[in-house]
Amino acid sequence: MHPWVKRLKLVNFRNAENSVYEFENGLVFITGNNGAGKTTVLEALGLVSFLKSFRFAHDREMVRFGSSFYRVEAQYHDKDDTHELAIAYGKNPHDDKEAIQKKYTFDGRLNEKAVNIIGRISSVVLSPDDMRVVAGDHTERRRFLDLLLSMLYPAYFTALQHYHRALKMRGQALRAKDDEKVLLAFDRELAISGITILEKRRQFIPEFSIPFSESVRKISGGKDAWRIVYKGETAQVNTVEDYLEMLKKYRANDLRIKQTTSGIHRDRIYFIQESVGVDKIENGKADVLSHEDFSRHEIRPVGSQGQKRTAALALKIAQFSYMRTKLGKTPILLIDDILNELDLTRRAQFIEFLDSANIGQVFFTTTDLTGMQEFLKSLKRKGVVQNIEL
Repeated sequence: MHPWVKRLKLVNFRNAENSVYEFENGLVFITGNNGAGKTTVLEALGLVSFLKSFRFAHDREMVRFGSSFYRVEAQYHDKDDTHELAIAYGKNPHDDKEAIQKKYTFDGRLNEKAVNIIGRISSVVLSPDDMRVVAGDHTERRRFLDLLLSMLYPAYFTALQHYHRALKMRGQALRAKDDEKVLLAFDRELAISGITILEKRRQFIPEFSIPFSESVRKISGGKDAWRIVYKGETAQVNTVEDYLEMLKKYRANDLRIKQTTSGIHRDRIYFIQESVGVDKIENGKADVLSHEDFSRHEIRPVGSQGQKRTAALALKIAQFSYMRTKLGKTPILLIDDILNELDLTRRAQFIEFLDSANIGQVFFTTTDLTGMQEFLKSLKRKGVVQNIEL
């Protein structure tokens, strides 16, 4: 039995003052005019899955105007059990002295750690913003990578938290021109957590590139062929001591510009044409090719809009398949207003994907179901179809 969300409650979240939604285990369409709050529902579902907004919003931006906090509660079924998960952010409206906090509750246990919450409700979001991963900079790609790996591996999520905390403190030390002993202490923290992150990324990229490349070929009818390559200053780093040596190598430059210029937070992820440097990449020698070599053949400068849209859709289909394999259960799909953006070929491939075995609960946002009748008729899968009109 795949996990599915039964109930969602929003308090002071975006434009929802106090809203409750009951869901069925099937295809759930959330319809309404623009501005009605359709994406807000999906954003809340994403929030209880990976603790962040897929709309790239900060927590303070999700608090309803005039309120001091938001709270999102989800009741979901997993296997034979029902669980309740809640996320609250802000401050007590009755206590002006209380600091702003983000708190997690699971099955009545308050103040759970974030690592014990992330990924309990596994989900995959498909939205127009997916193009940012393909067409955007390496920051967007690292964010995608980190969110996915954090949902799958608690140790990765913990290492990422430690790394960014140490990175922030090292940046403060660089700006304050602290002595070398202080920098060395932060260097070691970065190296220990950085190696954990680096090892998991190196394992993930070649594994994930296979279903991604297969999805690209299938959606494009064999016309497109892209692979994912990971590259950066960490190419020669294999141990904590190697990581420390890398930081030492760039320390003078770091002091000059007052930020840490090497490490896993600066590594790059490329979508490369498969015909480029295949022998070098497959032999684990991607570092032989320069950043300029990769950039010239990268999807951003050479890919058409259609190719980028194909890659973005393939990325999320591959994510779904990868997560289902690793977790042993089917993620929930959150599909935010992308059906109308798909041309006939991509829509046909998407319908085939939704008809595949073990696709569970799926949420769609759309202005109305009028244009969805043909889409629903095209689906072979049987089951509940629910419409929630806002």
